[in-house]
Amino acid sequence: MHCYCLSISLAILASTASCFSIAPTVSKSRLNRGYPHQSIGRQLHLNDASIIRSTSTSTSLQASPMISAIPAVLPPTDIVRTVLGVLLARRISNSGLKKQSLNKSGALSAFIVASLSLATSWRNGITLLAFYWTSSKLTRVGTKIKGKLEEGVTEGGERGASQVFACSLIGVICACIRRIFVGRDGPLVLLGATGAMSPSLSILGDQLTLAYVAFFACCAGDTWASELGVLSKSLPRLIIKPWKKVPPGTNGGVSLVGLGASAAGGMLMGLLHGLFVPGGIASLLPFMSSSMLPAISSSQFGREVLVLTFVGFMGGLGGSLLDSVLGATVQATFYDEATKKIAKRSGPNTRKVGGFGFLSNEMVNVVSTAASALVAALLARPLLIWI
Repeated sequence: MHCYCLSISLAILASTASCFSIAPTVSKSRLNRGYPHQSIGRQLHLNDASIIRSTSTSTSLQASPMISAIPAVLPPTDIVRTVLGVLLARRISNSGLKKQSLNKSGALSAFIVASLSLATSWRNGITLLAFYWTSSKLTRVGTKIKGKLEEGVTEGGERGASQVFACSLIGVICACIRRIFVGRDGPLVLLGATGAMSPSLSILGDQLTLAYVAFFACCAGDTWASELGVLSKSLPRLIIKPWKKVPPGTNGGVSLVGLGASAAGGMLMGLLHGLFVPGGIASLLPFMSSSMLPAISSSQFGREVLVLTFVGFMGGLGGSLLDSVLGATVQATFYDEATKKIAKRSGPNTRKVGGFGFLSNEMVNVVSTAASALVAALLARPLLIWI
């Protein structure tokens, strides 16, 4: 595991450093003194990842306009956060492995995505870790009851790499893109924090932040609804046929308990992301001196929390409803008549109670979370400017 920690740290450092070309200015006379038989100078010029060679006696330092927000030298606070993030991710993944909430591939996957999220910003990492922690805790709630209703239920709910990546990878990619092309994490620009960024980068930053929140809101909403909704005392109803009651655990089945849980899970993700905006509660974290944080007023902080909590609510509830629609239509559900449980696959004693079996559970999660992130990126910002 130590080698993975080192490789992640080096990759993050290299991704930032590679955005710049640093070459000292060298005169022709010095080149001639060092190489008496060569009088032709060389110039290396980096322009948006293209290397153009030309004959010249001087070199220059230029950065791509798209990534001019990234400093040439990685700030000490970023280095410290990255190192702490790797150590924290390592501990959490090992803990999940020991508690059987993750298998080996799941633990490695969780380590990678958690390290990358914390490397981009504190609040990105905190939001992701909050989702994983609450999901693991809720999986253990009512395990005995769930075991009587669904096939293959274990106490820890052991998750593999496919499940971990389905509920994290798109969000982490959004966070990495924002850090590389926009710069450090900060308040939403739609709330008035324009700073020195160009309008196009400001819009992109907002879109990626909103997509990140909506993504994990959808993940949390679906997980909370699945883990708590199955414990409802009333039978769920099929979302595409509300008059039809279905067995607990049926894909596409919804209940008031499940819908409430999905809204609450999404709101928690948005609330945490708003509270830990740089300049807010994040300023109380270690190694986050006020000089490294942008100024943020109390009114702006309040609006940041309000906007992201609302986006989380919509992402949690809306994403969960979309996941249920997909589950009822393109994901098959089987019921075992012998064990009286929802089965994961067809068998001699099973009957299909819904869906066509086009997508697996992980693929349904990918589609619903990606759609939630895309809608938030494209529609949330113009709709929330009035706040």
